[in-house]
Amino acid sequence: MESIAPMSLPDKLFWYLRCRASIDPRAVHGLSCKLGCLCSTFFCNSLLHAYTRVSSSVPADARKLLDEIPQPNVATWSTVISCYARAGDLRHAVSLLRELLQESISGCEGDNFLLPHASNLGNVIAGCARAKDLKVGLQMHCTAIKLGVENDTFVAGTLIDMYGKCGKVDESLRIFNQMSDGDAVTWTSIVTCLANSGELRLWETALGIFKDMICKGIWPVNMTFVSLVKILDEPKRLCQAKQVHGCMVKLGIKIDDLLGSALIAMYGRCGGLDEAVRLSDRVNMDVVSWTSLLVAYMQNGCNLDAVNVFRKMIEEKVAVDSFTIASVIGACSAMEELEAGEEIHCYALRHDFLSDVSLCNALITLYGRCNQITKAEIVFQLLRDKDIISWTALLTCYGQNGCGGPAILLFREMLQDGIKPPIYCVSGAIRACSVIASLSMGEQIHCRTVKTGIDDDLSVENSLITMYAKCGHIELALRFFDSMTNRNIVSWNALITGFSQHGHERAALELFGQMQKEGIQPDDYTFSGVLVSCSRLGLVEQGCQYFRVMSAEYGLKPKLEHYACMVDLFGHAGKLYEAMEFINIMPFEPDQLIWEALLASCKIHGNIELVKFVAKKIMQMRPEDPSPYITLSTMYASMSMWDRKASVQAIMKDAGMQKEPGRSWIEGQDLPEDTIYTLQVGGA
Repeated sequence: MESIAPMSLPDKLFWYLRCRASIDPRAVHGLSCKLGCLCSTFFCNSLLHAYTRVSSSVPADARKLLDEIPQPNVATWSTVISCYARAGDLRHAVSLLRELLQESISGCEGDNFLLPHASNLGNVIAGCARAKDLKVGLQMHCTAIKLGVENDTFVAGTLIDMYGKCGKVDESLRIFNQMSDGDAVTWTSIVTCLANSGELRLWETALGIFKDMICKGIWPVNMTFVSLVKILDEPKRLCQAKQVHGCMVKLGIKIDDLLGSALIAMYGRCGGLDEAVRLSDRVNMDVVSWTSLLVAYMQNGCNLDAVNVFRKMIEEKVAVDSFTIASVIGACSAMEELEAGEEIHCYALRHDFLSDVSLCNALITLYGRCNQITKAEIVFQLLRDKDIISWTALLTCYGQNGCGGPAILLFREMLQDGIKPPIYCVSGAIRACSVIASLSMGEQIHCRTVKTGIDDDLSVENSLITMYAKCGHIELALRFFDSMTNRNIVSWNALITGFSQHGHERAALELFGQMQKEGIQPDDYTFSGVLVSCSRLGLVEQGCQYFRVMSAEYGLKPKLEHYACMVDLFGHAGKLYEAMEFINIMPFEPDQLIWEALLASCKIHGNIELVKFVAKKIMQMRPEDPSPYITLSTMYASMSMWDRKASVQAIMKDAGMQKEPGRSWIEGQDLPEDTIYTLQVGGA
């Protein structure tokens, strides 16, 4: 048996230094310089690799070592170039690559000829992809063509990825189609590129390429499926989603954490909630998987389950992130669940998550939907780095709660801060002008839409119709409606509502007739405007006919507001007991809106017995509401029943109730530009 020669002292030294380098490369680097070990290119390459694994200042240390190596080879250059590219320092990576090319040219006639390897280019191109630097990427593509390595699988794969991330998906496809063959990584690159494009046309192409991949016997990797499932994003693709999942099982693909999260998210988007839940029981759940399950519940309308998932994450001590918290706040917002939302807000505060903009935006939306305007304002004011969504969320909050004045002031503040409001912000500001009937401000914003070229946007046009109608300029609203090239149901509803609210009830009914002739499908809001018009005109039979048509012909189930309109219809016509009968046959319990509609009619027609009955109903529902007491007091006064009026006023005084003051918004030429004053008139 041949004996193994003992290691020489230099070999032992090299072996020790190489082992030690993986732990402390800087110490080994210094010791190697003292011992004169840097003459070995092989050893220096090992030290370079150690730097890339351990050192926090990799590029600078690696470059210093490169300059100290007497005879660097291609592997040496490749390591340092890759080092710079991974660190995002494209300038130095490209500079080193050019230096290597110069070395290649100068060494052509000598013995030390260096030809850049395809991996050098590939690493730099990968850096361009991460930085989305198309200009440098194009330069590297040209260099690859000159060196004849453009069809190398690694280079081609990085080129596909680079062009895809820089928005040049067609160029990625061209490179892929020119390849004679490719490995799983290359095929995965093109599938990922197409899946991330966001275009339906390219998504279908990605599915086709995946099928070709399977047919050609190229084994997909986990990342292939992670990218592919992004395409499956709607309920009609549930069957395809199950097929792709089945393909994984047949191919024996091991579902890791990343792929498991992607599959749960896929089933959530496709409406396969049961499959998502079953899958969550079989995969290792990390924070991404839990969040995917939480979002899946939300996407399928199960917001309470989403909140419970979050609570389970806390119980199991999962390290939740800001995205998870923002998602569960969105679930609370959808349910208008203030208490749970406030609990999660406290959790975010305790764990220092409130610096995250998306999370704070979700909180503003939550408080806006729960009528907690002051809390929404506080979150907004404490947010340092506001984005456009932050401003929009607060503007929407004001709009949802009828705070037209603050909404307009916020919009002005946006403009003063140099923030360009998106179209839906402009529409919201116009609607705010409608709330306070501020024609002058509405006209200013209208002029701004013309200047910025968004006056032909449908949502802006609809908001302008509403604004001009609410401000009493019906003729202008009608003229604007007639000039529209495209209309939707919101356009028709805006004008019908405007007509019905400003004494043009017959015009509202005529417009509804025109709408029917043009084959426009009405919705709930349409019939609200129509029934209000019938009520004010006293057209009881016609109103009843429209109410029947609503469900019989258009399949619309009447809501509480429609029943309130019908009660008002009977009440205005003096048919108070018919209104009571209608309330008794309603398919659900009447709420305050219904009783208030009847109370107003009873007051008009002087039916004191019904006033007392209805007022008592409202008092039981909302003991703190002063309106039924005020109506009773007024009725007793009109009938000279002063003792009873005094008795009602005494009850109000003991309960600490008083009439809510009326409000008007005041603007004037002499007022500061950023001020809208509120005039309040107190009541007895």
